[in-house]
Amino acid sequence: MRNRKALALFAVLALVAAACGGSGSGGSDDVEEVVETTEAPATTAAPTTTAAPAGDPLVLASLMPLSGDLASLGPGIALGAALAVQQINAAGGINGQDVVLIEGDSGCDGAVALTSLNDVIAQGAQGVMGAACSGTSLAILDTAIAAEVVMVSPSNTSPQFTKMDKKGFYARTAPSDLLQGEVLASLLVEDGVGSVSIISRADSYGRGLAEATAAAFEDAGGTVKTIVYHATDASDFSAEVTALGKGAADAIVGILFPETGCGVLQPAFEQGLLDSPWYMTDGVKDAGLASLCGLGTALDGFKGTAPGSAAGEAKDAFEAAYAGVSADGSPTFIFAPQAYDAVMLMAISAAANGVTGPEIASGLVAASSGGEKCIGVACIALAADGVDVDYVGASGEIELNAVGDPTAATYDIWTTEGDTNPVLKSVDFGS
Repeated sequence: MRNRKALALFAVLALVAAACGGSGSGGSDDVEEVVETTEAPATTAAPTTTAAPAGDPLVLASLMPLSGDLASLGPGIALGAALAVQQINAAGGINGQDVVLIEGDSGCDGAVALTSLNDVIAQGAQGVMGAACSGTSLAILDTAIAAEVVMVSPSNTSPQFTKMDKKGFYARTAPSDLLQGEVLASLLVEDGVGSVSIISRADSYGRGLAEATAAAFEDAGGTVKTIVYHATDASDFSAEVTALGKGAADAIVGILFPETGCGVLQPAFEQGLLDSPWYMTDGVKDAGLASLCGLGTALDGFKGTAPGSAAGEAKDAFEAAYAGVSADGSPTFIFAPQAYDAVMLMAISAAANGVTGPEIASGLVAASSGGEKCIGVACIALAADGVDVDYVGASGEIELNAVGDPTAATYDIWTTEGDTNPVLKSVDFGS
């Protein structure tokens, strides 16, 4: 708590704890008001009296897209991280001190994220929950590693991370898109689709998922008519949509982000391509595309895939708490459980090993596998007492491997009803 920004956010998180016991969406409204009124005096800090000597505080940062193509999703994901910090602090924090969470904007832009990363490092952050976009994390990862700051992303799904030497300073709580490609291909086959055309972002996320989906679909006997990639900074996508339509496939797969996705879907509507079934992915789930793109009911019935949460006590506890702090009382949001898990894993490792980046990095894999199963803040208390724990996350069993990838995952199959994306079923992958 060395700066006004961290103090303000700390005060917000303290009030989120009270909001969790409130009714409906009122808790989130209270939190939003406090952000504006806690520009604050040092008197907003927690009481300084402690029952035992305290060590150094754990300082974390949240780097989520508060601007750019994923700005409609960033705050909902970041709320999962804030909820984790609130619960940790309500249970006594780490080293007898409250965890500090600094909020930064990653955009979906490497330059924006690098500026924010350098800022939070200057403020003392030893661990980062983020970034959201795979390409953004790739752009800043070397800087984090050089500074010995841990990054745990809730939503990086590009297969590229598996192959990189991250020196132990990177992990993710969302699975590789090699799995999502299998799930999406299986859904297509299950629905009787014989051929597809794919339109995708031309970035590490889009290319990785498009290639994984195409390979899995062809292995299952399907035909990929064409793959069209669109520039992530384009403003006119008409030519790409025209090329997509020439494939004359049974269905279309759209690997998109919200803002640029509208740039694809609007000309697709004008060219009659929305008359075909579309299958989408995690990049647009919960983004409210119908309103965002001004397409009314034209997207209704379209299906998609996204990392989800395994059924169980941890999921139920998270959703009850998240509903208490979300603006509309929603029990979850795309990648919010994974953001919660990212913070919890860093906190568990810090409780067991220490609060510096290298100390946190040293225990991430161990925190997620091999010990006594536990959920939420109970794991932190056990880890602080020297117990080897196996954290069961809000998203399910995570079971990080040696390169920081989860080896257990759940995927949701969802559909579109107006601006909502209700889940039709879930598919589990065991470790």
